[in-house]
Amino acid sequence: MHTPKARPRWVRGALVGASSAVMTAGAHAAAGAGLPSGGALVLALLLCATVAALFGSLRIEGRGAGWIATTAALGSAQFLGHVALTMTGHHHGELVPGPTMTAVHIGAAVLLGGAIVAVEHLYAVCSSVLCWLRLFARRTPRPVARIRRRASNVVAPRPVLAAGLGMRAPPGAVATA
Repeated sequence: MHTPKARPRWVRGALVGASSAVMTAGAHAAAGAGLPSGGALVLALLLCATVAALFGSLRIEGRGAGWIATTAALGSAQFLGHVALTMTGHHHGELVPGPTMTAVHIGAAVLLGGAIVAVEHLYAVCSSVLCWLRLFARRTPRPVARIRRRASNVVAPRPVLAAGLGMRAPPGAVATA
């Protein structure tokens, strides 16, 4: 079921996946390993997307816990991306990254974790405000005034000697013959 609290989690998961994929490739390029391509890039993107999908389905309460969990998810996605790049032969190094690459990965995870939690919170606030504004901004037609008709059982007699045949006259076809 799509709930208002589920949508910010999906935004958080998408941001974790996209930013961890970009930071995995960017950290490797910044550390001198070059940008990944081909199968190494596809595998790193798949791993980052998997971590993002799993993380986007979690319900985390509180901004402090959200920041820690988001930072951990970013770090694990980047580590898995690094392992994928190492295993596919993208760069010839050890399985554990060097100090420069580790510092770049950790710094990116910490900064992006805070930014993603802030974006998730702002998304929830803005969607709530827009839902409330939609109630007041929507033009609704005014209800049409109903005309009330009352049924009456009162029979009003007509005058007999007035112009016309009155109530006790024979039918019009018989009266004209």
